[in-house]
Amino acid sequence: MPGANTVPEVNGSFKVGKPVFSGKAFATVEIKTEYKLISVMGNSIPVQEVGGDAAVESISLDLPTSRVKVVETKRQDGTVPLPEAEWVVSAGRGMKGPENWGIIEELASELGATTACSRPVSDVGWRPHHEHVGQTGIAIRPNLYIAAGIICAIQHLAGVNSSKTIVVTNNDTEAPFFKAADYGVVGVLFEVVPKLQEAV
Repeated sequence: MPGANTVPEVNGSFKVGKPVFSGKAFATVEIKTEYKLISVMGNSIPVQEVGGDAAVESISLDLPTSRVKVVETKRQDGTVPLPEAEWVVSAGRGMKGPENWGIIEELASELGATTACSRPVSDVGWRPHHEHVGQTGIAIRPNLYIAAGIICAIQHLAGVNSSKTIVVTNNDTEAPFFKAADYGVVGVLFEVVPKLQEAV
C-alpha cells in the first residue's frame, strides 16, 4: 500500500500499514494469527518494468475431486458496477439539470465506461444514489476517471484520488479539481464532452 511499510515477522509479530481517514493517515496493524491474508487495493502499486528472466516449468499434479459443485452462474447485465469499473465518466452540477445527462451517458457508452456523479447531483435527484462517488458515497479506483463540471470538494476527491489517471474539464480555471488532475481541459463541458466523444 502506498506510504505504508510491511514489517517482516519477528518473534511471531507481523505488522502492516493501512490507510485510514480517507488516506490522510496510516495505521500500523499487528497480525498475530498463524495464517495471514494481505490484500492490496487497485492502483496502489505502480506498474514498473524491472527486467529479468523467469524460467517456465511444466508440472503435473494429481488433484483430488473437488467437493465444490457449481449449481448456477449468474452474470450481471449492463454496465460494470462502480467499485469494479476500470473506466468511469462522472459529472456534477455543471450539467445544469438531469435533462442534459445524455452527453455523459453517450461518452460512457463509447468508452465502455460506467457513469458516476457528485453528491449534490444525487442529493437533488438528478442521478441515483448508487452513482454517487466520494467520501460519503462509493470510493473507486479506476484506471481512468473523467470528471465534467465538478468543482471537487475535498469529500469528492477522497473517493476518487486513487484513480490511475484523472481527466477534468471545467470552465473555471480556479476549480480545485485541476490540482488533482493528470489532464485538465478548461472549457464549457457542453462543448468539450461531445468533442471528446467524437475523438473516441
